[in-house]
Amino acid sequence: MLMLRLRSLITGYLIVAVQGRNTEKFINLANSQHIPLWDVQRAAEGAYFKVELDHFFALRHLAKRTHCRLQIVRKVGLPFFCHRFTRRRGLLLGCSLFIVALYLLSSFIWFVEVQGNENLEADYIRHLAAQAGAAPGLFKESLDKNAVISQMLLAEPRLEWVGLHLQGTKLVIEIVEEIKSPPLSAAHAHLVAAKDGLVTDVLVIVGEAKVEVGETVKRGQLLIEGYLSPEPQYAPEAEQEIVRLPVRARGEVTARVWYEGYAEAELTETTRRRTGSQISCWNFFVDGQSILRVGRDIPYRHYDTETSSRRLLERILSIPVEIVTETYYEVVLAEKQLTRAEAVKVAAERAKKLAELQLPPGETAEQVTVREVELNKEGFVGVQYILETRENIAVEEIVNGGEETF
Repeated sequence: MLMLRLRSLITGYLIVAVQGRNTEKFINLANSQHIPLWDVQRAAEGAYFKVELDHFFALRHLAKRTHCRLQIVRKVGLPFFCHRFTRRRGLLLGCSLFIVALYLLSSFIWFVEVQGNENLEADYIRHLAAQAGAAPGLFKESLDKNAVISQMLLAEPRLEWVGLHLQGTKLVIEIVEEIKSPPLSAAHAHLVAAKDGLVTDVLVIVGEAKVEVGETVKRGQLLIEGYLSPEPQYAPEAEQEIVRLPVRARGEVTARVWYEGYAEAELTETTRRRTGSQISCWNFFVDGQSILRVGRDIPYRHYDTETSSRRLLERILSIPVEIVTETYYEVVLAEKQLTRAEAVKVAAERAKKLAELQLPPGETAEQVTVREVELNKEGFVGVQYILETRENIAVEEIVNGGEETF
């Protein structure tokens, strides 16, 4: 049946209405003479069916024998589609000219986008690119990326790196600006806490410790101060002024750190089940802009959505042209009662994901604590999920813009 449908789309088929008292006899005679009819549906005064174009004329003889009347409701398939186009030569010519114009226009650069700029203005970067030979209106094939990049780097010393790539009719310029900063070895800096924690170990390489083991620290609190206090050597302590020397503090402060996730779950869970009914809509995009949508409104109250896209004329057109298919599946909602233990398990899984999202890369939890939280609202349970780690919380903080140290 599938092959019949595919073949009929190529050769053409008709949707026909048959009317008369002997409708069933007419259909039986057609089957006995091996004339394929499909999608047969009863109607008030007859029936509807589909038949290949080549077999329709054989049905006229059977209609006379059974005193039935045939009426063509609709013509479907490639032959009728082509016939309509040949009758509308203006439309065909317009479509051809549109495709040719689309191809020609997609061969030029019409837009220039700048990415990665922080201190340099985007218009200034576009001006540099235009002077180097990359400006709107340029034929894509004549763009020499290496030459443009070299000229831009020579013209602007503040550019560390330049990259060019095409996205349809848009030229994207990616840049990395030069960052000038004082050498770290010559910067006066303290070590402060990056996050809250309970100190378990302090290692000072350069500087003076300001916290002790067992102390609770807050984010931003001073841990190792970037100063050295030389001891007096040639004079009594009362007669000599002690000068503290600014240095770049170095060391590690290890602390116990906690990451918490909290989530709730209902004792009544709502599930979604697809009924099998679905509809599709198609969106036609040119260079990222939707120009045509085909399909009817969504008739479902609850539904799931799946989206897929397919590029068209990719080898012919450099401008992105694609069809996006949106399929909507009808779903029915059903309620399921959970026990308290099941609801706590669901909430714990949700809270665990939230807590794990906060973990720094490379860190693993040394201890896990899960506790249920009593709530004032009925029908819900709450769970607190706590991960404990041991990590170095000391981060550098430059003092006074990085004044020179000794």
